[in-house]
Order: sequence, then C-alpha cells, then structure tokens
Amino acid sequence: MNVGIIGGGVIGTSSAYHLAERGHEVTLLERDEIGSGTTAASMAVFVWQSVPPSEFALRLRRRAWDEYSEFVESGELDYTRTGLCHVAWTESTLAAYREYAEELAAAGVDAAVRPGAGPYDDDRAVGTLHTPEDGHFDPVAVAELYADKAREEGATVRTGTTVTGVLTDSNSVVGLELGDDEIAADAVVNAAGPWVQDAGPVGDGTLPLRRTAGPIVGFETDEAVEVPFSLFENDLYVRGYSNGVYVGHYNTQYRESQDANPDATDTPGDEFEHRARVLLTRLGFDGDELRRDTSWTGYRTVTPDGLPIVGEGAVENYYLAVGMSGLGVTLAPVVGESVADAIDGESSPFLREMSPERFD
Repeated sequence: MNVGIIGGGVIGTSSAYHLAERGHEVTLLERDEIGSGTTAASMAVFVWQSVPPSEFALRLRRRAWDEYSEFVESGELDYTRTGLCHVAWTESTLAAYREYAEELAAAGVDAAVRPGAGPYDDDRAVGTLHTPEDGHFDPVAVAELYADKAREEGATVRTGTTVTGVLTDSNSVVGLELGDDEIAADAVVNAAGPWVQDAGPVGDGTLPLRRTAGPIVGFETDEAVEVPFSLFENDLYVRGYSNGVYVGHYNTQYRESQDANPDATDTPGDEFEHRARVLLTRLGFDGDELRRDTSWTGYRTVTPDGLPIVGEGAVENYYLAVGMSGLGVTLAPVVGESVADAIDGESSPFLREMSPERFD
C-alpha cells in the first residue's frame, strides 16, 4: 500500500519505519527538519511511572521499551538513566503514592516510596515516589534514527515539504496536496502533533483533542546537575542537563475550554522564570543567582483519558496518531507499530484501547 505520513517527529518517523518494514511504499513529509517540532522541544523522558497506574499503560511502556532496549544495546541510541521522582508535599498525596508504589511493584516495575525529597533540600516534602529505571534520550536522535531505519527499508523521507491538504474521493483518501503539487496515496497517517488540525480532517470535528503550552527555562550551573527527573505538586518539574538544570511546567491536563496555539513565538516570561527560581531555591539551589541559559515553550496534544488516539478516522484510509499527552517519546515505538497494525487491518488490544471510536 502507498502510505503518506504527515509529520517527521518521533511518532511520524516510528510509523514510517514500522510500515516500511512491513513492505508498504511509504512517503514521510516534514515541513521543516526531522524531529525539529514538538519532538525537539521535549524532555524526551521515558516514563515507567503511570500515575495513577493502569495495567494498559504499563503494557504500552513494556512494548515500547522492548524496541528501545534493542537500539540502546546495539549502540544506535544513547539512554541516560536518571530515575523519576514524584515529590509529595502533603500527606494525602503521599498516601496515594504509597498505593501507586504497591501497584507498580506488583506489576513488575521497580518502585518505592522514600522519605523526604530525594536529593533535594526541600523541607516541604513528606516523601517521594521513586522509580529508578526512568531516564531520557536525545529526542531528535530518536526521530533521526527512525527516519534512517525507514529509509533503509525503502521509505522516502522528504523534509522542507508542507502538506496543505488531504485529497479525498467519495470519503476515501486518494492523496495529499503539497501547495501546487500533489502525490497519490492509498492511505494517510496524520502524525502532525499539535498541528494535527492543520494537516487534515480530524474525525468529524468532535474528537476531544486540546493543545497545551509548557514553558521551560534552563539555568546554567557550575557543573552538571545529576538528579532524577522530578515532578512536584505544583505541576513543575526539574531535569538536569550538561550545562545546568531545566524547570518546566508539565501541562498535560485536558481542559475543554483551552487550546494553545503551537505557532505562537512567545518565550517563557518573567513570571514563569520567577516561579522556577523560587522552586530551585526551595530545592537547595542558589535560585536568585543562577543565570538564565535557555528557554522555550513546548506544546502537547492531550486527551481526556491521557491515552493517544490511534486508528482510522471518519474518512476511510485516513489514520490518526495524535494526542500523546506528553508521552510521545515514551510511546513512539508502540504507537508506530499500532499504526502499521491499523493499516494492515490487524486487531490488537492496543488499537482497541486507543481507537478514536472510544469517545463516541
């Protein structure tokens, strides 16, 4: 089958690889460079924790890690294991974390609740849910690896190419419009992330997808910060990097009334920087003295249940792979595989749970 894929982030490139590996004629179209959009703005964390835990969420992660671990072991991909902490500031939250730790451990995830704030000097912390196997990738490296593997399987990867429309006939996909040009396609995969609605029809207009903005500020430190990826009760998170420490807003909550504009060029302002400095000070850093090193805003596409939307939409042979809810890098391998299953007409528990029809 001739398949066109819109979007060259981790989801689009993973889909391209899995489809090309199965013998499909694949053309991936990216308006900029591979991994340059939402993927590049990601913290690229592989998250074993699902809070609250669910067996299906853990199955998704296991299937994804099966593929990632092969790339890591072969030396094709670097993985930095840092662990992940959910820091509780209240006893009620800590009580929930104890339950989550028991459920995660029963499901085979190395998880435990520890006293205090882990490596931080945070006198508010009453305990921490910790999973040591979590870590992060270089997000662009993940997308580029999948793109290279797709090419090796015969796929065509076109960058600097903007899709301006999906061509249909009798409510079935027949191709893609590229400005003044067109290409034929038997099927189309919309993996455009926050630009999903710009790239083609999204269901019948009623699918619950919202886009959220997550500001991120990096502060330069004298040496590399080696701490777990850490989330706090105010929805801020901390992650170390080679030059310092990031503070970001983990904005993945679905709100019917919100919808951010991913084409906005705003950078995090003074108010968010102040929040970040206050948090770092409470954690034991010299927050007022740290130099602002970098900043940007990342955009996520979220769903009410936090699961991706993967499967055929309202138009025949038009497939959605969107709504990662902040877990695009974590779930890219299994979403790409599920896209290939959907196009091949295969039934799987993953597809049933992620189907667009679950919102009907």
